[in-house]
Amino acid sequence: MKKLLVISTAIILALLVSCRSDRDNDEQQLMLTGNWRPDKIVSVSTQNGTTTTTTIVTNDCQKKGRLLFNSNLSGNVTYWDDATDTCEIALNVDFAYTFNPDTKQFTITINNNTMEGIVSILTDNSLVVNYIDRSNPAIVNKVEISATKVPN
Repeated sequence: MKKLLVISTAIILALLVSCRSDRDNDEQQLMLTGNWRPDKIVSVSTQNGTTTTTTIVTNDCQKKGRLLFNSNLSGNVTYWDDATDTCEIALNVDFAYTFNPDTKQFTITINNNTMEGIVSILTDNSLVVNYIDRSNPAIVNKVEISATKVPN
């Protein structure tokens, strides 16, 4: 009888822990879902042994940009820029993504190109992602994007 009680207690505790973990994962996924405004982009590029760091603190035009994560694992990135002295959309593209709340790893696939990275900070209103852009094989480009959650 004592063994049955111990086994039953162990099973109940295991279920409680696993349900809590699922709930935490769902909460992490919900925190990621929504519109994020870019605040800062840091890019560290290495080509032929030379490293260049570029830091962009977004201006008012660039703050119109959005990184949208939908709950169905699809999304959209819209980047605004005023390089031509006119604030206009420089990029607007849909993507698919995955996110593992346990490991904080994510993938974003745009036009058959997949970027892998990690979410280093995720709160109700702050997001920091780090990934390596492999779109140009001659350049290793490590990117960090800091963003704030916004209503739209």
